[in-house]
Amino acid sequence: MKSSKPLQSLLLSSALLLAACGGGGGASVTASTQPANAGSSPAPAPVQNPPSTPAPNPVTVPVKDYSVTTHAIPTAAAGQVFSLKANFFDDGFVPPSPMSNYGFQNPIIPAVNADGSLDVAWLDYSGASGHAVSGLSTPGTINITHVNPDLSTGATTATSLQTYKLLGFTKDSNGAFYLAYNVDHPFKNAIAGDANNVDGNELRIAKSASANFGLRAWDTLVFGDQDNTKDMSKGNPGEAGLGMLGFDAINQKLVLYVSHQMASGDHGIRHQAGYFRYFNPLNGVPVAAGNGNALNMGSSWFYSHNFSPRLLVDNGTSYLLAHGDYYSRQLGFAAYTYGGYTGSDQTQFDKSYFAIDGNKGDNNTNAQTGQFIKLNNGNFAMVHTTSQGRAARDVRIVIAGGSDGGTQSSAWLTSNAANVQAIMPKLEASGSGFLVSYGLWNSSDRTNKSIEWHFMQLDAGLNVISQSKAMPGIEFIADLPLLRFTSGPNAGRVGWVSGNDQGTLSVNLVQAPQ
Repeated sequence: MKSSKPLQSLLLSSALLLAACGGGGGASVTASTQPANAGSSPAPAPVQNPPSTPAPNPVTVPVKDYSVTTHAIPTAAAGQVFSLKANFFDDGFVPPSPMSNYGFQNPIIPAVNADGSLDVAWLDYSGASGHAVSGLSTPGTINITHVNPDLSTGATTATSLQTYKLLGFTKDSNGAFYLAYNVDHPFKNAIAGDANNVDGNELRIAKSASANFGLRAWDTLVFGDQDNTKDMSKGNPGEAGLGMLGFDAINQKLVLYVSHQMASGDHGIRHQAGYFRYFNPLNGVPVAAGNGNALNMGSSWFYSHNFSPRLLVDNGTSYLLAHGDYYSRQLGFAAYTYGGYTGSDQTQFDKSYFAIDGNKGDNNTNAQTGQFIKLNNGNFAMVHTTSQGRAARDVRIVIAGGSDGGTQSSAWLTSNAANVQAIMPKLEASGSGFLVSYGLWNSSDRTNKSIEWHFMQLDAGLNVISQSKAMPGIEFIADLPLLRFTSGPNAGRVGWVSGNDQGTLSVNLVQAPQ
């Protein structure tokens, strides 16, 4: 294995050391639940486009009025919610930019309840400064706000947990709460460039019967209590990526998928990858994977330079997206069954839905992973951005098979002029087609802090049938998906959760033109 090229001006605030690494992609390489995305979305009719062939856009796409209703939820007494305008451009890039090859942690994570209410975990960003988008410089309190089904108000509970990064939140079918977070390890120092000079090297998962985690059912150390210079030491949870929790109701297991770093034999150099594990929800004990190697193969080393993991748990299967820079250098779509994990630690499938050009391990993919959803017909839809072969970063949608992961069709949704970069793509099923959201940022002025938000509707053939004008006064969390309300007063509506300029929560509902 060899070291990657320096990150130079793309260094994140935590001074990433991301070296090229082998052994990733899962043991079976053959080629928000992060609570939104739990379960299936209404299925559009089968797509007729040939595999991997862009769907033709109409010559003239009508611009229609899309409306967004925002419900502001007071939380001020408990602290400050992450705000895109306040924090996102303080990202450690030189010059600042909202356009990243990496994934950022979700400082806000919602869970949709059966009655249409929400429980929203959020990290207090009061007084945050210094590249706050990639984690706090000092630990903040995790709060959980319960939002009523009509989205009119909420009640906030401080969990008593403090962390640098919120790395996952979910609930189980009995209403118990689970949080993934990081804390300092006993080897922490302040030596510049030292592997142990890390904020929050330990990854922990805690369970509580209520939003108050003062009386926890358990609090499990997953990894990170070792000297980071030692071979096979794991730590740095959320490094250059994010973390997420889901609950597998069929197998009654908690599911974790998180970016991390590990020293791997070559003079203490730490390599970045994804880490996937099942846990027993009764006691927090991790379920052993079946390959007998708990450190650096299969689910414990899932894609090298896995910058932007995604997790969706549905009907006993965990579906994963991986943003790989080295092994494999691709945007990948994979699935784990519990039996495959415990039997031989092998994926059900692991397929590329976009091959990334360039040198392996150079920490530059010119792409951003977006949201993915499962459709009622068993297939999946996913969006991402890339500038590969384009004038600037454009949005692409992919339909992939749920049984084998293979790409069935795809389409480019934008054709941006040079310097007009698409960012943060998200999607949900809408009628017989899809609703897609994305931002546009003009990179010709690198001090520009203005993002234009857009929506578009697609038909079942992935053709754009209408698009919105730029939508003012809203914001999104970079790696947080859209969510669908399946019950309650907003049943059938599509929305999302964000911060706002007042430092409180916003629950947003979008209405596409009929």
